[in-house]
Amino acid sequence: MIKKLSVILLLLSSYCYSQEVNTDIREYASFKQGTTYFIMSGDKKYNKIINDILIKYWTVNKFEMIKPNQVEKLTGDGSFFVDQVEYSFSRTAGTTGALNMAYGVTKLAMFKEYKKNTPKDVLSLVQLDKISPVEMLFSIQMMQSEINFVFDLNKKKDLDLKDYLDEVTERNIKRIQSKTLYVTRNDLKDDIDHEEGLKKIYNHKFIFTTTENIEKAIEDQNEDAVFIKVINYRNLKFVLFICAKNSELLYGRVMTGFNQNQVGPKFFKDINE
Repeated sequence: MIKKLSVILLLLSSYCYSQEVNTDIREYASFKQGTTYFIMSGDKKYNKIINDILIKYWTVNKFEMIKPNQVEKLTGDGSFFVDQVEYSFSRTAGTTGALNMAYGVTKLAMFKEYKKNTPKDVLSLVQLDKISPVEMLFSIQMMQSEINFVFDLNKKKDLDLKDYLDEVTERNIKRIQSKTLYVTRNDLKDDIDHEEGLKKIYNHKFIFTTTENIEKAIEDQNEDAVFIKVINYRNLKFVLFICAKNSELLYGRVMTGFNQNQVGPKFFKDINE
């Protein structure tokens, strides 16, 4: 098990920042000619894993790994920084407290600068479910895929998460039909967590498998494999369908309730059409 031990363990609160990717192309004017600085930790094993991933897969601009105390000196127009952050959300609602909510998750963040231990001008956030080599590979590749999509989109507008996912889905949803969907039974609601149930609503290739096999597909960069990930966003959850190769996002929709962790039939019907 590797641990991130950076002294810049930043805290993002809901009032500070919550979206997953800034889609305004003007914010990336200096990106391709600039440098992305990945902030090291005190864990040498972690640093080596990140460096090996970057050497093999990071292609969108130059990169360097730096110590936390170098961030302020390197801040500038062509500088972008990546580190783990703790994102928290809380809400007090209703007289009975029944709608109260509070949670925290770890995310990989790209930002332009930080002040008072808070990221400023955040461009990308990718939720981390754990700190492991395959999860870091996934998150770094997904961040890079998000940035590539922003350049392809080429809009002078920062879309909210729902509109961003609508753009992604419109462009990529049909590609899922030619790939193999890797799912675990725990991913799905009871009425479709078996072959007979899923086949009734989904006409394309799928296999029930294990989390370990999904992680292997990511490690192997299996272009045919698509997997499911559920992310937190303020008081909502979204389901994402992601290609194992390059962690490219192919589909995303909002789920019906925050306490919902399993994916229901409507998403598969949507892709099946």
